[in-house]
Amino acid sequence: MNDFFFKPQPVHSVAILRIAFGVILLINWFMMWSHLDIFWGVDGLLSLPTALKFSHGFRFNLFELFPNQAGVAELLALLNLLGAIGVLLGCFTRTSIAIAFFTLLSFHNRNVFVLNSSDVVIRNFLFLLFFTPAGALYSFDRWLLIKRKKLAADTVPEKAPWALRLIQIQFSVIYIATVMFKMKGPLWADGTAVYIATRLDEFMRVPLPILNDMMAIKFLTWSTLIIEFSLGTLVWIREFRYWVLLAGIGLHLGIEISMSIPLFEWVMIVGMLCMVESRDIQWALDAAKKGTLFAKFTLPRGLLKTAKANIRG
Repeated sequence: MNDFFFKPQPVHSVAILRIAFGVILLINWFMMWSHLDIFWGVDGLLSLPTALKFSHGFRFNLFELFPNQAGVAELLALLNLLGAIGVLLGCFTRTSIAIAFFTLLSFHNRNVFVLNSSDVVIRNFLFLLFFTPAGALYSFDRWLLIKRKKLAADTVPEKAPWALRLIQIQFSVIYIATVMFKMKGPLWADGTAVYIATRLDEFMRVPLPILNDMMAIKFLTWSTLIIEFSLGTLVWIREFRYWVLLAGIGLHLGIEISMSIPLFEWVMIVGMLCMVESRDIQWALDAAKKGTLFAKFTLPRGLLKTAKANIRG
C-alpha cells in the first residue's frame, strides 16, 4: 500500500491530464462567457441576494466579496480564463489551478441551477490536480527550469503519485456510485432504461433508428451497466485496463452522438487519462520516435502479400 501511494513514478500521466483538462476548462469558459449576463449578471435570471438564500451554510463565493454591480462577473470570468490558460500551458501551474478552481467554484455557487454533473466532476478533479506535480512535464514551468539550468532537458521527473491515486479513486467511485444508484430502480435491471432516457426530447441530439428496437435497447442498457461497473473495478487490473477504457470511450462517444449533455462525456473521457500508466505513455512516445509504435499491429506477412497482390491485380 505504501508503494501504491508513495513509490516515485514518472509524471507523464498527470502532465497530459493537466493539458487535457486545460482544454476542457477553456471550452467551459466559452460556454460560461456566452451566457454570462443571463446566468451570472446583476440583471440576470438569478440575483445575488436570491442566490444566497439557497445557500445552506458556508459556500465559497467571490461574488460576495465584490459590490453587487456590473463588471464583477466579467472580472471573475477573465480571471478564470487566465487560470485555464495557465493550466493548459503549465504556466505557474499550481497558482493557475488555484485561480481556475476558486473562480469556477464561485460561478457554481453563484448559480447552482445551471449546473450538471460535468461541473461537479471538473471541480473535484481540478481540486485534486492541485496536489499533483502536473507542471513538472510538458509545461512552461519545466521550460523555465531548463532555461535557468536548474533541470537537465533529458530528465523525466519521478514523483510520489499519491495525489494521482486520489484522482483515480475518485474516477472509480463515480462509476461505482453510478451503477449502485441505477440499480435502485427497476428500469436498469429490466433493460428499459435506455428507452426511457432516449424519449427525453430536450436531450436528444440525433434520433437513431436502433433506439426503437427493444433487443438493441436491452443490450445497450445492460452493456452500459457492465462497462460502468468495469470502469470502477476492472480498470485497476492492468491486463484489462485499456480494453475497459476503450469500451468506456465508446460508451461516452455513443452518448455524445445521440444526446446533448454539455461537456459531461468529454470530461469523463479526459478523466480516463488518469488511469493510463506513465510508463506506457513513455513507451508509446519512444516507439513513436523510432517509428515502431504500430509495429505490433501490422498484418501477417502472408496476408500482407495477398492484399498487395489483390491491389495490383
